[in-house]
Amino acid sequence: MRHLYIERALGPAWNAEQADTVAAATVQALQALFAELAILIGHDAVRALYLRAMHVSLLSFERNVKSGQLLEALLSDLRTNLANHAPADARSAAQALLESLVALLVSLIGQPLTLRLVTSAWGSATAQPTTTAEN
Repeated sequence: MRHLYIERALGPAWNAEQADTVAAATVQALQALFAELAILIGHDAVRALYLRAMHVSLLSFERNVKSGQLLEALLSDLRTNLANHAPADARSAAQALLESLVALLVSLIGQPLTLRLVTSAWGSATAQPTTTAEN
C-alpha cells in the first residue's frame, strides 16, 4: 500500500526520463506532506523528521547537511543532488526517502493517521474500503 502512495506522490515522474523531473516531483511531494505535518507538529519537528528519514533511507548520493540549515535549504540541496544523477538512480533514491518518511510516520503516529496525512498531501492511491477502527 505504501508503494502506491509513493507512486502517487511522484506522479508522472515515476516513469520520467529526466532526473530533474524526478527531483522536482520529490521536493513537491515532500513540501505538500510537510505542510500537512507542520500544522500538527511544527516546523522544527518536520525538519527533524526529514533529517531522520534521510539518514534511515541511506541515500546513495552526497549529503552535505549542515546542522543549522533550514528545511527549505535542505530540500533545495535534495533537488540538486537528485537532478545530478541518472533518472533511475534519482527515482530509487526518491522512493527510498519517501518510503522511509512514511515508515517513520507510521511508527510515530500509526498507520490510520499517516494514511490520512499522505492522502491529504498526495491524493488517494486507490479507493480502498476502510474499517470502523481506521476511521
